[in-house]
Amino acid sequence: MNTTPTFKGRGRVSRKWTETTALASVLLMSSFAVSSTASAEAVESQPKFDEIVVTARKRSETLLDIPMSINVVSETTIEKMGANDFTDILGTVPSLTAYQNGPGRTRISIRGVSNGGGNDNDTQNQETVGVYLDEIPISMGAMNPELSLFDLERVEVLRGPQGTLYGAGSMSGTIRLVSKKPNLNEIEGKVEASLSSISKGSENYSVKGLINIPVIEDKFALRTSAYYLSNGGYIDNVLEGHEAKDLNDGTSKGLKVAGRVQVSDAFTVDFNFIHHDYSDNGRPEDVDAAGELARNYPSFDGYDDEMQIYNLTMTYDLDTAEFVSSTSFFKRDIINPRSLDQFYILVPGFGDLVPHELVDYTQTETFVQEMRVASTTDSALQWTVGTYFDQKDVAYQNTWPVPGSDDVLGAPAAGFGAPTDHLYYGTDDLTVKTFAVFGEAYYSFDKFTVTAGLRYFNWKQDISTYVSGILAGGAEIDNPAQGKADGFNPKLNISYDVTDDMLVYAQVARGFRYGGVNASIPLATCGDEVEALGIDVADLKTFAPDKTWNYEAGVKGRAMDGNLMVNAAVFHIKWDDVQTSRRFECGFGYRENVTDLTSQGVEFEVTANLTEGLTLTTGGTYMTSNLDTDILSLSAVKGDRAPYVPEFSLNATLEYVYPLTDTMDGFVWANYQHTGHRQTEFNAANADYRDMEAYDLANVRVGVTWDNLEVSLFASNLFDSRGVVRSLRRAPFDPDGAIRVQPRTMGITVKGNF
Repeated sequence: MNTTPTFKGRGRVSRKWTETTALASVLLMSSFAVSSTASAEAVESQPKFDEIVVTARKRSETLLDIPMSINVVSETTIEKMGANDFTDILGTVPSLTAYQNGPGRTRISIRGVSNGGGNDNDTQNQETVGVYLDEIPISMGAMNPELSLFDLERVEVLRGPQGTLYGAGSMSGTIRLVSKKPNLNEIEGKVEASLSSISKGSENYSVKGLINIPVIEDKFALRTSAYYLSNGGYIDNVLEGHEAKDLNDGTSKGLKVAGRVQVSDAFTVDFNFIHHDYSDNGRPEDVDAAGELARNYPSFDGYDDEMQIYNLTMTYDLDTAEFVSSTSFFKRDIINPRSLDQFYILVPGFGDLVPHELVDYTQTETFVQEMRVASTTDSALQWTVGTYFDQKDVAYQNTWPVPGSDDVLGAPAAGFGAPTDHLYYGTDDLTVKTFAVFGEAYYSFDKFTVTAGLRYFNWKQDISTYVSGILAGGAEIDNPAQGKADGFNPKLNISYDVTDDMLVYAQVARGFRYGGVNASIPLATCGDEVEALGIDVADLKTFAPDKTWNYEAGVKGRAMDGNLMVNAAVFHIKWDDVQTSRRFECGFGYRENVTDLTSQGVEFEVTANLTEGLTLTTGGTYMTSNLDTDILSLSAVKGDRAPYVPEFSLNATLEYVYPLTDTMDGFVWANYQHTGHRQTEFNAANADYRDMEAYDLANVRVGVTWDNLEVSLFASNLFDSRGVVRSLRRAPFDPDGAIRVQPRTMGITVKGNF
C-alpha cells in the first residue's frame, strides 16, 4: 500500500495469463499461511500500524474492513514525494495509468480500461475514471483538473467499477481527494516553502499555508489554506526568430475556505469555496527535428485553467442512520491553444500564411445534488440509499484565427460564415442532465459478508453545433438527435474473514459511461476521404454507451504480528462496445462503438516493518489489455494491446526514521518506480503508431524534524531519466515528438506547524 503506514484493521486464456494467475495464487496462499502462523503465535499482540479510516463506501470504515481493492496515499507520503497534484502519484499506485498532454490535460485509466486518442477539449470525451474532491465530482474527460494536494488527509484510489455509489464515469475506478475538515476546538496552522532547480531548466519555488480558527469553540470553525507555485520550464524553442528558454514554465495558485457549523449534537453543516488558477507558456513537448527537450514551433500553445468550486454539505444524525445532503456548483474556464504549424507546410496554398495556433475555449458550469441515508447501528445489516442529480452546461469554441489570412488567400472568412481571418470557427453548446437512484447493503453472518448494490440511471444530452470557415467549406448549423441512455448498474460481493486480521473476497460489478453525439464532419474538407472509405456521415450522428463487467478476487489484511500488511487482487474485465476514436487524415474524426476488449491481471501492495523505524512498501501490476475483435478502421486486429497501458509496473519505497537527539529525528525516504513498455495505437500498421520504451525513476528525500519544524533536501528523478510518458505524431498537425518526465529536480523544503 502506498502510504506511510498508519493503520490497524480487522482484521481468451494465454500462457502469460496462466502465469499471472499462478503468481497471484502463490501470493494469496502465502498471505494466508503467514497470517495463520502470526495469528497463532501472537493473538494478543498489539498491531504495529494504526488504522486508516476511509470513506470509500460513503461511510467511515477501516481500510482493512472493506472487501475491495483500495490504495490510500497518506498526507505524509504526499509530502515526502513532493506531489503537487494527483498525476504526481501515478507511478506509485498499481494499475493507475494516464494519457497525458500536459498539466490539466490528463486522461486517467485504471486496470487497462484505455483506448487513448481524442482531442483534449472534445465535449464528447467521457471519462472512465471518476475524480472527486470530497463530495464533489470534478472529472472531465481528458481535462482532469490538477488541484493542489495541500491540506489533504489522503487520496483514495478505488480500483474496479464504482458505478453503484459513484455512477457513470467510474467504469474502471474512482479517485477521491479527501480534505481535512475544520477543527472546532483548536487553532492550527501550517506553513511550507520549497525551492528547487530543474536540470537543464529553470527554478521552481512554492509557498503554502493554512490556518484553522475555532471562531466559536465547539460550534463554528474556519479553515483557510492557500498556495502559490512557480513551476520552472525545461523545453527550449530553437526556431530562429522565436527562440525561448524554458518556455513551458507556469504558475499555479489557489485558495480554499472551509467552514464547519455544529448546529446541534446531531446536525453539522460544512461549506467550502475553492479557487484554482493554473497557466503556463507552452506544452512540455520536444520534437525530434529540434532535439531532446527542444522544439521549433513559431506558434504559442500556453494553457490557462481557472475554476471555482462551491459545496454545502449537511449531515444529520438520526440515531440509527445518518442523512447527508451535498450540494455543489463547479465552474471552469479553459483556454487551450494548440500549435498546428506542420499543417501550414503540408497544405498547398497555406505556405504564405504566418502560422498561428488553433485556440479552444471551454466554459463549463455544473450543478450537483446528492442526498443519501446510511445506517449507523451495530447490526449485521448495514445499508446506504440515495438519489443523485446533475446538470452540466458546456459552451465550447474551436477557433483557428490566422491574422491576414483573408488577404493572403483572397477568400474572406465571412464568405464561409466565420469571423474575419479565421480558417475555421466552430461551437458546441450542450446541456447534460443525469438522474440516479442508488443503494447498497451488506449483511454479515458467521465469518461471511454479502454485499449487493444497484443503481438506476437516466441520462440526457442536448447539443447544437455550428461549423464555419474555409476548412469547413462554409457555415453549417446542426441540431442532432438528443443523446439518451438509462438502465441499471449492479454489484455483488462476498467476503470471508479467514482470521480477525485477514479477509478474502470475490466480486462482480458492472461499470458504464454515457455515449454522446459526434460533431459534424465537413465534407468540403473530408469529402473525398469519406467517399473513398464508403462512409455515410448520416450514420455517425451518435455513439452509444459502453460498459465493463469486472470479475475479481482478492485478499487483504495484516500478518506477522502486525508487521506485514497485504492487499492483492486478481481481476478479469470484459469491456463491451468500446467507444473508439477514428480520425481522418483531413484532421476531423468521430467516435464509434466497434469492438470489445479484455483486460486481466494481478495487482499487489505489501507494507512491512523491517526493523525499528525502517519500513518497506512495494506495489505492482502485471496486466494484459487486448482487443477481442478486429477494428478495420484503426488497422487493428484481435489480440492487439490497448494504447498507453504498460504490461508491467512496479514501485517500492523505503523509509528510515532514526533519533538524533531526545527532541530531533532524522529520516531518509527513497522511492523507485518502473513503468513498462507502452505504445500509442493498437497496431503498428497505424501510421500514428509509436513505441514508448520502459523507464525507471528514483526519488529521494533526507531531512530532520524537531518540535514542529522540518527541513529536508530532495531529488526527484535522481538519475535524470528521459522517460517518455506520451509519444506524439498526429499528422498533419503534430510532427514526431514526445512528452517526457521532468528532468532531475533538486531542492529544499522547510515546513512548520502549530
